[in-house]
Amino acid sequence: MTKIDILLPFWGDVELFKLTVQSVLAQTNPNWNLLIFDDHYPSDEPEKYMKTISDTRITYYRHKENIGITPNFNFALSKTTMPYFLMLGCDDILLPNYIETALTDIGDADFYQPRVEVIDQDGNIYKPLTDKVKSFLSLKPGTYGGERLATSLSHGNWLYFPSILWRTEIVKQYGFDNKYKIAEDLLLELQLILDGCTLVVGSTPAFQYRRFSQSLSSTEKKRGGVRFNEEREVYKKYQELFTQKGWRRASRAANLRVTSRINEFLG
Repeated sequence: MTKIDILLPFWGDVELFKLTVQSVLAQTNPNWNLLIFDDHYPSDEPEKYMKTISDTRITYYRHKENIGITPNFNFALSKTTMPYFLMLGCDDILLPNYIETALTDIGDADFYQPRVEVIDQDGNIYKPLTDKVKSFLSLKPGTYGGERLATSLSHGNWLYFPSILWRTEIVKQYGFDNKYKIAEDLLLELQLILDGCTLVVGSTPAFQYRRFSQSLSSTEKKRGGVRFNEEREVYKKYQELFTQKGWRRASRAANLRVTSRINEFLG
């Protein structure tokens, strides 16, 4: 029986957090653990809420002080013991079939991207320009790796990090770089691909990604913001590494980073 560790770093809207937790409890496949990592949120309401839920699959950690986004990711990663995990956003929604679909689809791959629906703050499905671009750039359902995948993600990162199922033993070899606040996922993805890992792109909707103006990625999406500075640095690094690998198309795409540049300009 294969189980998934759902890692849930928390700092944000408590009511949306509750909806996220409820989406985990609604899974059709019960083979999951939920590990919550409260980054010293100023209210104890999230912890009080979790105490109302009696489920031995749930563990709640609260840091004594705020340690920051990426260090919290790494702390969460250190606690996972199952073969697979996902780093769930504290305002996102797992559709009831997520666990079942992910375990079926991932096969021998190292990470898995389900089909994602985008929702607003009120839970309405919509598709803003950012996600229309992601949809246009994304690869069709299938298994990918090597230069083709590296080139595709260098044109624009169309993956939805909180929705990805990861093979634990692989990611633990790398961890998340504490230097980065926003682009740590892009760095990990490109490094995995460079080192021969494969991605499955699924065809079944199994996740809802919440995009709204108060989210961290949205507040940093501005000219000169953290996100674009980090993306610029990551793509420059991998342009050089792709060149050393002999991946000329990927190197050229990382150098141009077209979508990242356009988004920064439109900021």
